[in-house]
Amino acid sequence: MILMLATAAFASPAAASAGEVLEVDGPRMELRADPYVPEGADSRLPDPRGGARAAAAAPRASSSAAPRGARALSRAIARARRARQISGSAARRYARTASAARRTLRRLRGSRRRQLSYVLGVAERLALKGRLTSSRMPAVFLLVSRNASFWGSRGFPGSGAKVRFRGSEILFQYYPGRGLQLQPLVNWKRANLMHGACTSGRGCRRDRLSRLIAELNRTASRRSPRFIAWEYYFLFGGGGPPWMSGMAQATAVQALARASKLLNRPDYLAVARRALPAFSAPPPGGVKARGFRGGRHYLQYSFDRRLFIMNAFLQSLIGLYDYAKITGDAQARGLFEVAEPEAQREVPAFDLGDWSKYHFHGGESTGEYHELLREFLASMCSRLRRPVYCDTARRFRSYQTDPAVLDLKGPATATQNQGTSVRFFVSKRSAVQVVVTRDGAVGLDKTAIFRRGEGSFAWTPKTTGSYSIRLSAKELRTGRGLRTRVGGSVEVGAG
Repeated sequence: MILMLATAAFASPAAASAGEVLEVDGPRMELRADPYVPEGADSRLPDPRGGARAAAAAPRASSSAAPRGARALSRAIARARRARQISGSAARRYARTASAARRTLRRLRGSRRRQLSYVLGVAERLALKGRLTSSRMPAVFLLVSRNASFWGSRGFPGSGAKVRFRGSEILFQYYPGRGLQLQPLVNWKRANLMHGACTSGRGCRRDRLSRLIAELNRTASRRSPRFIAWEYYFLFGGGGPPWMSGMAQATAVQALARASKLLNRPDYLAVARRALPAFSAPPPGGVKARGFRGGRHYLQYSFDRRLFIMNAFLQSLIGLYDYAKITGDAQARGLFEVAEPEAQREVPAFDLGDWSKYHFHGGESTGEYHELLREFLASMCSRLRRPVYCDTARRFRSYQTDPAVLDLKGPATATQNQGTSVRFFVSKRSAVQVVVTRDGAVGLDKTAIFRRGEGSFAWTPKTTGSYSIRLSAKELRTGRGLRTRVGGSVEVGAG
């Protein structure tokens, strides 16, 4: 996931674009009418396979302040309090949060109501299923509180906008139809960026980094008796909440190790060690899976054991490697070493010859995901110097920068009034044009889009003689439309 972090005061109801962070710490924003969205469109969510799931695929995690859901929340809080898993003040705070959210929900309409209803509905359903454990309550009630505050009084954000509240460093991301959501990967990558600012001497804010990590650690849940995880609390790609991501988990342990060294906080390492067993646990609890080459693979999504996303796998390995290198931790080193050979075997399957695949069973990467994968390959190359990572990273860069290679294959001869084909090879997805002329007269002029490989244009010459063939390709990968031209000739005889 590519992050574009830009902080701006958000004191007006103007919508934000997906790359912006709305720092909600200014004056109260006036309400405005909900933006017009076609029915169902604001419930669409990017699918991890690269497509989009329709609104019909969304869970019915909506709250209408139904007594059953409210009672389940109350019982979950009371049960945790009786077991002395939460304090009395925490129990009262959670109960007040739920009540305030329901009051806000009753006065909301339209899209605003749908966002808050979804978040409150997830909390209620977790409680009804017995999954709202005491360790999940800080994150779940934080989500309920922030959404109630935001949708009750704030301007409407754009899809994917990131929101930060006054006095907090955590970023929430807006998913249409699902409200503001905790995004562990976004936040732990932000911690890494803040660490980088300190090590590079550019805008270091150690206090803010420390505050961000403290807040994130409070949102970690005990996913099993063996480990903690930073979970996601919304439906995504068919996976219902709560689910976890191997990529986010590894980025967390990486960031904790870096910050521990920078801030002299050995307690961060204790948190990271509690997160490591997620890589030894199979899905749906953890992210350990058998890869398509037969070895250990770490999943992006704990709910899909057959979805092999290479950029996520590589970042999981990078996070484990960096943690082991900084701390000398044998467990992390073992988790890295048992899975890295599988990554070596899997990487070539993601090279399409002119672009990358997003996941093993799916289609091509977007431009952003291609660059992300290239960056992770380059990072593996810098750490291990293995040819499979270094060479693939270089090839992926060439796919982004080089024009297409175009080769005219024929024909050398043809027969008047008989069909033939102008054949060629093109090295990357391109718009290819063929122009066939004789003495300045155009006998063929066609353009079509071709993928990497051999292609052809049908042609029937009408007269005999010597024809000129010009082929040109405008590649469609780099975004710059680089062009390649080749030429040749064909002799047409009488039939």
